[in-house]
Amino acid sequence: MSPDTLKTSVSWVEPDRVLLRGYRIRDLIGRVSFGQAAYLLLVGELPDAKAGNILEAILVSVIDHGPAAPTARAARIVANTGAPLSSAVAAGVLAVTRYHGGAIEDCMTLLEECVGMGLDPFEAATELVNRYRSRGLRIAGFGTRDHTEDPRVTRLFAYAHEQGVEGPYVEQIQHLQRAVSQAMEKPLPINIDGAIAALLCEIKFPKEAANGLFLMSRVAGLVAHAVEEQTRYRPLETVDAEGLVYDGPPERPMPPE
Repeated sequence: MSPDTLKTSVSWVEPDRVLLRGYRIRDLIGRVSFGQAAYLLLVGELPDAKAGNILEAILVSVIDHGPAAPTARAARIVANTGAPLSSAVAAGVLAVTRYHGGAIEDCMTLLEECVGMGLDPFEAATELVNRYRSRGLRIAGFGTRDHTEDPRVTRLFAYAHEQGVEGPYVEQIQHLQRAVSQAMEKPLPINIDGAIAALLCEIKFPKEAANGLFLMSRVAGLVAHAVEEQTRYRPLETVDAEGLVYDGPPERPMPPE
């Protein structure tokens, strides 16, 4: 094989054989969950029971967040134009940014930095918050416009406790929440990105793939919203600008030539 030969370690297909990270997919069917299979693809090995359970819970927690979420709104708008399902779902996926569903990796970086300081967790949190604020940097993982305390976060942490998956990162994000709230002089809850980040750190999930978990889960919700839009409403029936108020200049004539 030439040194320049392109390689992949993710999957391989040959006549009558499909491999995922070395496992025959026929052997995985019916024996592992979707979350376990996703972990295998993204990490390279099958998870232990606790990590698999946590990943499955994470995937359920962000499967949908109502029709007003930017991802769902984008999917529904495109679906109602008469576009195919794939285009509508793709529109929703493109609405994922570091401000909506895509802050998990950033928050994992924060937590790793804090825990790596070797300080008291609250001292580390305070130092990091002060440093980030002095540079005008965003502190990911906190604040939500819909909840004073996100019920998904509460349940994920309770489930992690039941599974025995709580350690320095779960503790650290709670101290970070306290430090951020003090700095902002108002209570800022841990949001779902922050909770997921802490748990993924605990199970040593690669942060480079972390935002992909949100994408994989939310696609199911986007399909549901797009299908409802296409089957419940006529094309262009719900594509409007209701609720918008124009505040631009009043109608005016063209300037003289």
